[in-house]
Amino acid sequence: MEFEIDFSTYSLDDLYSSARGIDREKYPERAKEIDDLIRQKELESPNVTSVSKDIGEKATRTDRLIAAIIDLIVSVVALIPLFMYVSMSASEIPALWLAIASIAYGTATTMILHGYLMYNYGQTIGKYSLSIRIENLDGTKASFTTIYFKRLLPMQLLTLVPSIGELIAGFFNPLLIFGDEKRCLHDHLAGTKVSYTNK
Repeated sequence: MEFEIDFSTYSLDDLYSSARGIDREKYPERAKEIDDLIRQKELESPNVTSVSKDIGEKATRTDRLIAAIIDLIVSVVALIPLFMYVSMSASEIPALWLAIASIAYGTATTMILHGYLMYNYGQTIGKYSLSIRIENLDGTKASFTTIYFKRLLPMQLLTLVPSIGELIAGFFNPLLIFGDEKRCLHDHLAGTKVSYTNK
């Protein structure tokens, strides 16, 4: 026999927990009631985050964006010496060698800046700052091989393909974060997700 639960007395955190734990197929009306109460309480408390940040929970799109921006800033700063060199001698360097040198430089700076964190914690500097990490779909830390060769490298190589490759890597790849799974194209390619961690 089913019994009624007064979810209106629950705190926002309790409602988040209930929303994650309820069997939505078995109790669709209860799930809808919980979702409605969450939306109502979030409107009443706009400063309260709408997503739990428990260890193992998928990272929010906002936190992933902030981490990506931090990594972008780090990368741009690291690329300044390359930009300066290219601007001074671009006319003397064949396009193929310039592309190869750019890949080599980018790989080297990635290893220097993020290698330790990627290998030991499944993180980049940006992800470390937000306490999120790259995981396999079973929740275990993704290996360095998975992170670099299956996740990062394909996107780096795509950017070398004029127009279509740049469109896929720069637009379609991050656009997939808005799907239900909150996973970018590189996550799908590598079989990974990004979740909160205690590191």
